[in-house]
Amino acid sequence: MNDPRAENCRGYAEVGGKTTGVRLEYLPAPEAKYELIRATLVDEAASQNNIVATVQVLDKDNIQARVNCYLAWPWEGWQFPRGFENKLLPGNPNIPYQHMITNKYNPGGFGPSAQPGPLAIYIGDQNGSVISDVIGGLGLPGGRHVCYDLVFRERTGGEPGGGEPGGGEPGGAVTDQLQRIEEKLDRVIAHLGIGG
Repeated sequence: MNDPRAENCRGYAEVGGKTTGVRLEYLPAPEAKYELIRATLVDEAASQNNIVATVQVLDKDNIQARVNCYLAWPWEGWQFPRGFENKLLPGNPNIPYQHMITNKYNPGGFGPSAQPGPLAIYIGDQNGSVISDVIGGLGLPGGRHVCYDLVFRERTGGEPGGGEPGGGEPGGAVTDQLQRIEEKLDRVIAHLGIGG
């Protein structure tokens, strides 16, 4: 399973006193309808004092989809099946979706051991139940102005299951699992120089 987090989302970092990296936490839900395919930090210099998370959601044909995109909190200690204590939809119906990120937090250090922020984003049903992978740890590190770009996409191959993060059989449908196994075997064969 590929990690959709960009390198600048895997640990807190600064350059010249400006935030260049944060620690986001990725919770895959292989049986869910939507997968997170990219999570990127727009660092402090590039954000130009903006503080938003922009979320694109694509359907199977890579066309923007209209869904329920939730900003939720608190992320710290959240575990399925307990839902988030608080969640809300964007303030306007425009797509791509944008959530204001106003919660400050203390990253408490550098690198992958830094603390994540207090917010999470996911795609949910009308009741707010999770039907996608979840990305957590968003916020304003040390109150610094940063932005986030996230892209979710509807999964293809087999019908999605219950959508619970961490639930169900890893890898989804049997055909998806077999395809991943075949890809791994092909990489091993290529690495060993076997075949021709």
